[in-house]
Amino acid sequence: MKRRFPIHGLIGVAILVIGEILLFRGNAFVETYFTPLVWTGYILLMDALIASLKGESPLTARRAEFLLLWPLSIITWYVFEGVNLLLKNWSYINLPEGTAARWIGYAWSYGTILPGILLTAELIETLLGERLTGRRPVNFSPRVVQGFFYTGFVLFVVTLLFPSRYLCPLPWISVLLWFEGMNDHLNVGSFSAMFRRGNYRFFVSLILSGAVCGVLWEFWNFWAGTKWNYHVPYLPEIKLFEMPVLGYLGFLSFALECYLMYRFLRFLVPLRRGVDVLGKEW
Repeated sequence: MKRRFPIHGLIGVAILVIGEILLFRGNAFVETYFTPLVWTGYILLMDALIASLKGESPLTARRAEFLLLWPLSIITWYVFEGVNLLLKNWSYINLPEGTAARWIGYAWSYGTILPGILLTAELIETLLGERLTGRRPVNFSPRVVQGFFYTGFVLFVVTLLFPSRYLCPLPWISVLLWFEGMNDHLNVGSFSAMFRRGNYRFFVSLILSGAVCGVLWEFWNFWAGTKWNYHVPYLPEIKLFEMPVLGYLGFLSFALECYLMYRFLRFLVPLRRGVDVLGKEW
């Protein structure tokens, strides 16, 4: 049955198109808030595409969970911002001078991260259909899962105790292992649990989502007025937009840990849990 394309998807397209036009016309507001603006449009578009394919989406069917993504996204990203205070792998330029304007930009930008990653992953998972499901299961032993947790935790502590720009890969590796082991132990959503059922579809969808969103983040950041620059020691002169090419590998693990961190933080929120924002059971 043919489904009508939701109106919020058209609004998302309009935000993207008008934002690009105003940016290149030198609009001061758009130059300052270009990144969160286009990601808001992108999120609306992704949600509408999901709704048109599935008949429902996070925004149309699980609105409370969708809105909860925004504060959880801010909390999630501040973990990495905190680590970056020590490693100094990126910095921001052309920030608004006013305190209120600056913090509005932070909150708006950081709040789009989880929705962007997770909705892109759901769209990809929908397009994959039943591929990568019903495969041979992989059953990690409790000892292996414990190994994930302790390895991730130790690597994270090493990053904090011996901060160096040369350790820039560690936050993206350590957090993934740490939360994978912790989530699996708590039974609040892990990839190990999916692998035990022979389901690899969402894992692959998240990796592809990380690649897509990573390229879009860097593409839109390249043209923005308020933006970030990188300071990493590995092939810094070979770039795609502002990002050294090796840095794009970090987006793949980042997408995976975004989902793990979301599930863990949502587990801590004292609200009823039926399904998560993507409709996955607890």
